[in-house]
Amino acid sequence: MDDFYETWKGIAHKLARSERWCRYMARREEDPLPVFKVGGIVRLNGPDLNDWLSRQRTRSMATPVVSPNLQLIA
Repeated sequence: MDDFYETWKGIAHKLARSERWCRYMARREEDPLPVFKVGGIVRLNGPDLNDWLSRQRTRSMATPVVSPNLQLIA
């Protein structure tokens, strides 16, 4: 059987984030955290988590970060 993480607390511990952040990421529209419920308990499979984390890293490396306070000097 694959590794998995159960409960928001367990998922948050694995990701080193808060439970609130994990719930937020699971509800977002674009590429949500791949959680599902089994008998009322939230669950996250390890391979799904690894794929999701890989996509997040790729996206963060590809998207330039632009500060709204950035001033261009001509």
